Amino acid sequence: MRKLLLGTTALAAAATLSANVALAADVSFSGAMEFTYEDHDPGTTVTGASNNDFNSDQNIAIKFENKTDSGLTIGMVQNIESIGEEAVGTAASDENYIYIKGGFGTIELGNNDGAGDQLTRTASDLVGPDALSDNGAGMSGSGNLVDDNADLILDINDQNNITYILPTMGGLTIGASYADGGQGAAENDDITTVGLKYAFESGAVKGTIHYGQGSIDAGTTGGVSRDSNTIGLDVSSGPFRAVMAKGEADATTAGVTTEVTDYGIQYNLGNGLKLTAVGTQIDENTGGETSDITTVSVSYNIAAGLDAYITYHDYDYAAGSSGGSDDDGSKTYVTIKASF
Repeated sequence: MRKLLLGTTALAAAATLSANVALAADVSFSGAMEFTYEDHDPGTTVTGASNNDFNSDQNIAIKFENKTDSGLTIGMVQNIESIGEEAVGTAASDENYIYIKGGFGTIELGNNDGAGDQLTRTASDLVGPDALSDNGAGMSGSGNLVDDNADLILDINDQNNITYILPTMGGLTIGASYADGGQGAAENDDITTVGLKYAFESGAVKGTIHYGQGSIDAGTTGGVSRDSNTIGLDVSSGPFRAVMAKGEADATTAGVTTEVTDYGIQYNLGNGLKLTAVGTQIDENTGGETSDITTVSVSYNIAAGLDAYITYHDYDYAAGSSGGSDDDGSKTYVTIKASF
């Protein structure tokens, strides 16, 4: 009985220690899934293509956070994503990083979006899960039009980087990120981005001004150094919100630049219903390659954590001298999103 008592006491002590360790950090779980029906009416036909399908995007985020006696907040995030069409049977780490917050600001280390992505704006942000950034493939062709959004085009997107964001001062937030291209002979193209956001308020109008700049250093033999910049304005008053943005970026070919201009307006009708319209113009400075996209979207909050979206994109792509094919068509998306 004595051995049992000692063993029981040891187990109880170990359990108490484990509980104390577990309670030292706040652990939270969140998740979301989007199920989408896509219908494509292309200007160029492919024999036998149905031009419609189902696709899904699921994210599960696990977050650990601890506050130290010295006032620091230390956290870790793991975001697991499964995305694709038809039978989706794999899940991969989409974002995984640590962060340290204090009076000095925030430091992020690991696979996450850079400061350019966090602090810049594009009108497609008004649309929701079926914005061009999510499902825009084919609307901007396959030539030198490197993106279809006016935010920072050459950016750090869910890759290992160091990000530092200063504390907000008088409405101004500034951040910078650096990603090392790698140690191989073909992996020397390091990326540096800077972003800033200024928030203001005047009467019933609230807004933010956004600016971002990014550069890729061509350390790889035969590579081309590339630059990107963006500026945007996001204002709201009552049920109205409007976003205007302009971005440009060098393509992989020297001397070729893509310019993206977008503008959008959103009206909140109340009771969970929002209407959005966005116009996007994409131009390449040589060769005459362009794309004009008009987007109309309706979103409705069915219940807490459950939303429905209907998004329509009408696009007109002109290939110019890129060697591609002109395409004048449309895409329609119907999405149900559940958040937990």
